[in-house]
Amino acid sequence: MDHLEKVEKLRQRADVSYEEAKKALEECDWDMLDALVKLETQGKVKDVPKQESGQEGSADTAQGSQPAHPLTVCGTEESGRQDENKKQSRGKQGDNFFTKLGRAIKYLVKKGCDNSLVIKQHGQPLMDLPVIAFIILLILFFWVVVPIMVISLFFDFSYNFKGADLGKEQVNRAMDSATEAVNNFKSEIKKDDR
Repeated sequence: MDHLEKVEKLRQRADVSYEEAKKALEECDWDMLDALVKLETQGKVKDVPKQESGQEGSADTAQGSQPAHPLTVCGTEESGRQDENKKQSRGKQGDNFFTKLGRAIKYLVKKGCDNSLVIKQHGQPLMDLPVIAFIILLILFFWVVVPIMVISLFFDFSYNFKGADLGKEQVNRAMDSATEAVNNFKSEIKKDDR
């Protein structure tokens, strides 16, 4: 429910102007119940008309009745404490976001260090490059790294991943299929030259 709807509902319940309803809601952090209780303590709440069944409205909204919990009225010391608690919890949520972001980055860096890209030539391993270093190279020098990798496939280089997360057969099968495709292409070119 947006603020305008809340003001209109509060105006229906209390005998107040638009400005008074808006002010009460703003003072109560747009909480309808707190604003209604505040206006009730000021004697501005209308008597609740009898409903169709002939029963009167709830006792806490009839004029002259006491609020269910008087310390929830806006402007009291308890309400001030509640506002401070809300602000502190919002601060914790902000900290929580950065904490979660930090944990996510730490997790990705750890996984990037635990797994590596194995560069081979003629089936012999030449280098194990941590995946995190490979990702950094891709981000910084994408237009250099990718063409070098593709061209190197024509010089009998191959690439596989090693590690608990990326060293799986499915990932390496995809890498091997790229190598096989280049080898097939090279053999077709050699056949055409003969």
